[in-house]
Amino acid sequence: MSLTELPADIRELIIKLPYRVGLFISMSDQTGGGESDDAERRALENVVIFYVEDFCKSEFAQGVMLQTLQRKVEWDSWGADIANVPDECKKVFDALVGIVEVRDIVALKNNLLEIAIAVAMAYREFDSSEPWVSRFKVYLSVLVDRIKLMVGGEAPSVSTEQMLNISRAEKAAINLLAGTLGIEYKVG
Repeated sequence: MSLTELPADIRELIIKLPYRVGLFISMSDQTGGGESDDAERRALENVVIFYVEDFCKSEFAQGVMLQTLQRKVEWDSWGADIANVPDECKKVFDALVGIVEVRDIVALKNNLLEIAIAVAMAYREFDSSEPWVSRFKVYLSVLVDRIKLMVGGEAPSVSTEQMLNISRAEKAAINLLAGTLGIEYKVG
């Protein structure tokens, strides 16, 4: 199935989703200011470019990313009503069921979640009002991962620096997005 075969409203929405998902995560935490916005938008563009070049996951998902990147000049106009992104994800994936192969749907969902995580990791935005307990939990989880690694366990899925870059608000937004996409994933 190609994008051109989808209903026009779904095709338009699906092309915007990679950018809008990244923006949804970036806008979830305003504590970093302009510097964080710039870093997160660079990360968003880079991860979309990466997926355009990634032919391994799904030709359909790769086609979506290519269309998103080709319409980069429109990105600034795609930022309205960003709080609707979870509902838009639900609408798109409900529409794709039975039309697009399940493996392609799963690949696109995973790409969107990975975009969200990459954007969140692009800049450290610890809110000064964030309780010290939250920060302590992050450091403790990093310590536990290191201990597991030393005793022959698996390496942590994200680095210490990456874990620290995801703020509480971004974690909540990622978890909401993952739940909406039906992906078993939880950022602590």
